[in-house]
Amino acid sequence: MPQELSERQKTILDAVIREYVATAEPVASEHVVRAYRLPHSPATVRNELLALDEAGYLAQPHTSAGRVPTDRGYRFFINRMAGTPQEPAAGREERAFQEIRELGDPIEFAKHTSRILAHLTRNFVIAGFPDEDLYYKSGLSEIMQEPEFTDRSLVHEFGMLLDVIEDELTRALDFSELGEPLAFIGSENPIRRARRYSMIISTTETPFGKESVIALVGPKRMDYAHNLALLRHLRQMLAA
Repeated sequence: MPQELSERQKTILDAVIREYVATAEPVASEHVVRAYRLPHSPATVRNELLALDEAGYLAQPHTSAGRVPTDRGYRFFINRMAGTPQEPAAGREERAFQEIRELGDPIEFAKHTSRILAHLTRNFVIAGFPDEDLYYKSGLSEIMQEPEFTDRSLVHEFGMLLDVIEDELTRALDFSELGEPLAFIGSENPIRRARRYSMIISTTETPFGKESVIALVGPKRMDYAHNLALLRHLRQMLAA
């Protein structure tokens, strides 16, 4: 059974993940102490990073580099966020969601929802209606700007995933059991081809009475806090 993390370890792990999400660079002890004003010495934080590495929450890509989160580390981060209050949507998000709320047919809804969410999250988005086999996809240009996609093999693999993602979603998930946004991190992903990425998926009501499915796909370094909050806000607005 995994050992319970101390409050200090939780705080340090949270800071490392937030910094890595923001910068895509391995995080060193000196930097995280300075950037997050941690009340600990770099030596103390260095020891805790080693302990978190040994516990499977962090990894060190090179011996001279800082740490990066593992799938387990990201799962800790998402579970920890679940107990914190949700921030209100920003003004531009409210305006964008109001546009979605006024759409009157499935094609326009899927098309505009995928485009708006791709712009707001900088991830790849698929939105649609499985019962009609109707989907729209958007965000390829946004996600290809992420540093992970300088790896040509990842670009090729991601392209192959996009060719079949509609069928893979339908096979892998029971949409009737979905509701609130659900995050799948790397190896947790029910779509085998997508296990080098993360996916957030949700169902939502629509202005014309049909239920839609929305999925965000991106690097495991995606901004989970922002993306989960966006989908929750959209669900709440459309249900009102």
